[in-house]
Amino acid sequence: MAVQNKQTAKHRQAMIVVLFACNLLASLMQSLMNVALDYVSAEYHVSLSEANLLVLGYSIVAGIVIVLAALSLHRFGLRKVMLFGLIVSFVGSLLGVLAWDFPSLVAARLIQAIATGLYFPVVNEALLNLSPKNGAGRLLAVNSGIIGIGLAVAPIVSSLVITYWGLRVLFAIPAVTAFALFFIARRTIVDIMPRQKLPVDGLSVVLIAVGLSSFMIGLNEVTRNPLPMAALMIAGIAVCAWFIHRQGRLAHPLLDMRPLRNKTYALGETLIVLSYMSSIYLSLLIPLYLEGVAGFTPFIAGCLLAPATLCYAGLCFVSGRMLGKAGVWPLVPVGSGVCLVGFVALAVFTRLDLALAIVGCMALACAGIGTEYPAIKSVDLEVLAPELSASGSSIHSTLVQIAGSISSALFVGLMSGQVHHLMADGMAKAQAYSAGFSTTVYLAVAFIGGLRAPCGQADPWEVGHRRICRMGKGSPMPSVSERSNTSKP
Repeated sequence: MAVQNKQTAKHRQAMIVVLFACNLLASLMQSLMNVALDYVSAEYHVSLSEANLLVLGYSIVAGIVIVLAALSLHRFGLRKVMLFGLIVSFVGSLLGVLAWDFPSLVAARLIQAIATGLYFPVVNEALLNLSPKNGAGRLLAVNSGIIGIGLAVAPIVSSLVITYWGLRVLFAIPAVTAFALFFIARRTIVDIMPRQKLPVDGLSVVLIAVGLSSFMIGLNEVTRNPLPMAALMIAGIAVCAWFIHRQGRLAHPLLDMRPLRNKTYALGETLIVLSYMSSIYLSLLIPLYLEGVAGFTPFIAGCLLAPATLCYAGLCFVSGRMLGKAGVWPLVPVGSGVCLVGFVALAVFTRLDLALAIVGCMALACAGIGTEYPAIKSVDLEVLAPELSASGSSIHSTLVQIAGSISSALFVGLMSGQVHHLMADGMAKAQAYSAGFSTTVYLAVAFIGGLRAPCGQADPWEVGHRRICRMGKGSPMPSVSERSNTSKP
């Protein structure tokens, strides 16, 4: 194990708890605005697509920073990266408390996103190195569950605070949390891996920043201004392709793409992208429906979302416990099937405008995501050779953020464009929101469900990697230390 000898088991446990707490903070910050888009749109007199910059911009910045996370971890060490993230969390949250207009509010969210971009891949890599023998899968599943708890708590807290105290107080919560965690982390977090002075390719940083931003902004606004935004999307895709091509030619790439050559890892990440797109759709579009169509207050809408996100968090823990006993099969097909059924049922009940039934469909879909996600994530990171685990974690977190950005931009942008046109034609807000939501849910079923069905039928751990599958079905998966003695997959 890569942990220093002087570290006691108690100290390792304390580090793990603090790492979990930092990821919980990151998930809270990421999802604080999910139930606030309608409120922000009305409060600051901006469109839904403009209000969505609070979510979309966050995902873009987090995605860019994630690409730098592995390099930062190797160059500066775990301690400096984690402490820097807490400082950034505090500064961004404090700016949110002091925000005087919509642009300053967006700036606060972009600063907060830096911490999330660092934490998600860095914590995964740290947990892999801190895990006891045969315990990596369980730790990663617990980590997913804790993130799920953050996603569950955030809507309730956000809606309650927004309803009674406003956005400023909402930003004070992560500010105080980050301030307290900083002093705890100073006494707890130590470096667990040797540092490497690796060069930073500046052009790669520019390419990924320009490429992701161009594509996501274009996707968010394409329904309102089709031709210019479509051109911006194409330009963004071209720049991202240039970035990927450049990484293969660099001796020290910003993001090592070699993990994607592993068929198990690549197929698993495809399923993860679909799972995350599903979750982002549910967490953003359902609140808009509950507030704009059903007429609930943000607080009631947030409370109605809690059971679904708790289903996700609970199934993450259950899936983690089942992983060592039953293996990844049948967790993946069962979870994928349940999620698909939830989305199909959502499309049916949308036509009936039954709010509580829609919340139930969301809970069913989230239960499916919580069943499959930890299993896929654990095997994806375990199947890689030790020297590729940091890059694999960064790719995973990058794809998750990109998936979130695409889902947010695509569905909120589509709904915003349709609502704008319908209300301009004289339709009432509730009717316009209902029509816009119906369009998005049919698209979600066709896009997410259509891709999920064939992927969920193929066992990624049987395609050229039967050894991993056998381990998952009868015996625990190898630990990081054991993997160091095996050949590359």
